[in-house]
Parts: sequence; C-alpha cells; structure tokens
Amino acid sequence: MKKLLLTFFLISLLTACSDKKLLEPLTEDATILAFGDSLTHGIGTSRDKSYPAVLSRLINRKIVSAGVPGEVSSKGLLRLPALLKQHQPDLLILCHGANDILRKKDMTQAKANIQQMIDIARE
Repeated sequence: MKKLLLTFFLISLLTACSDKKLLEPLTEDATILAFGDSLTHGIGTSRDKSYPAVLSRLINRKIVSAGVPGEVSSKGLLRLPALLKQHQPDLLILCHGANDILRKKDMTQAKANIQQMIDIARE
C-alpha cells in the first residue's frame, strides 16, 4: 500500500512540475466528482474528515463524494457511468485500485478497468 501511495505521489509531483498549463481553472460553481473506494469514502475517519470533505472546504467547491468501501475496479467500472450522467462533473478525481491490490486481483485487468474509467470520463 505504501508503495502504491508513494508512486501516486511521485507521479503527481512530476506532473505538477510542468510549466505547461494542462487544465483551465474551475469555475466557482464547478462540480467535482471524487470517485473511488474506501480511501475516498473516508474509512477510518468521520465523513467530514474524508479527503473529499476536506478538499471541498479548502478549495470552496462542491465535491460529490462517491467512495464505496471494499470496491474493486471491476465494480467501480460498472458504477461510474451512472454517476457521471447524474452529476455531470467538471472534474473527476479517480482513486481506485487499492482493493484490487489488497485482494491480489489480476493487475492487468485492474489497469484495463481503470483505463476504461478514464476513457468513459473523457467521453
């Protein structure tokens, strides 16, 4: 788990170091969908201390928290389209795959599931 979080942090850090402007700033009424598993849900803390709740307060934007504890990427892939349609977010924060790793699921399939989620969101 530590290795996964470190990898995510390093990728985020390297992406943030670019001078190239990748995204337009969000409007004040933008909707952000935080989609994932127990990390997004906030297992181990109260809902007001989950990362979507804290981030919402920090950036003063609406964040829909859509985390399901224990969910693997194949289930998330099935659940995502309806949430995208329902909320029509301006930004998606995708935090999935930890349960695939913990349950020793096929990583090739988990990667494909997450890539499909990205593709669906881009559509």
